Amino acid sequence: MSQARVSESPARVSHDWDYRWQQAFALSGLAGVVLCLLAWEVFWPQPPDFAMSGPQTAQFYASHQTSMQIGMPFLIAWTIQLGAMLRRLEGGSGLVAIVATVGTVSIPILLAFDVAVWAVAAYRPGATSPDVTRAMSDLGWISSMLIWPPLAAGMALTGVIIFKSRRKAGAFPAWAGWLSFLAAIAEPGQAPIIFNHSGPFAPNGAGSWYLAVFTWGPWIVALSIQMSRMLAQQHRLGTADRDAALVPS
Repeated sequence: MSQARVSESPARVSHDWDYRWQQAFALSGLAGVVLCLLAWEVFWPQPPDFAMSGPQTAQFYASHQTSMQIGMPFLIAWTIQLGAMLRRLEGGSGLVAIVATVGTVSIPILLAFDVAVWAVAAYRPGATSPDVTRAMSDLGWISSMLIWPPLAAGMALTGVIIFKSRRKAGAFPAWAGWLSFLAAIAEPGQAPIIFNHSGPFAPNGAGSWYLAVFTWGPWIVALSIQMSRMLAQQHRLGTADRDAALVPS
């Protein structure tokens, strides 16, 4: 075995190790969305009717006590991976990518708090005052949607970086930028929930709940797949600095 091959081997091992972790983080967004949708749309009930009385809300949680205690992992790692890729593309101080990452990563952190609130509401609904259970329910569901501003900002800034860097090697394709802008525009649909107990813009209405779910989820899934493709192309090219990723046509 030549001296050159011996000296190159550790670098190659390190590069492969880094690639595998980046792929895992890129695809963790896809896994996170699947788990969230299974939790919210299959195992959990839909958001309760916000016009229900305290006793009715307590009965709702008593009926769904076990299903209310499922969490939502993976999305923090995905957001940081996206931020790292955006920062390399932005260049310079990478300040816009940092702000976009902080805005986006705040969502799974804040949602973890909401999951804890739901778990507390479901912990002993039969022994807790129905009005307290209803207040906990409102806190969890409403706060899970009123955290849309940092997410919308993160999505919009992601689109800005994608379009600003579209002529660079390693850039995201233009459709990812348009999708980011579209998702950011849809997020303010959750703003009216604090003023409505029923109807399309109540917390469980189609104009708020489903608008958020079906823009946020597909955005993460689409970017996860694209990030994985870009990382695979980088690895095939064997670029140690990983700057020559998939170049969009």
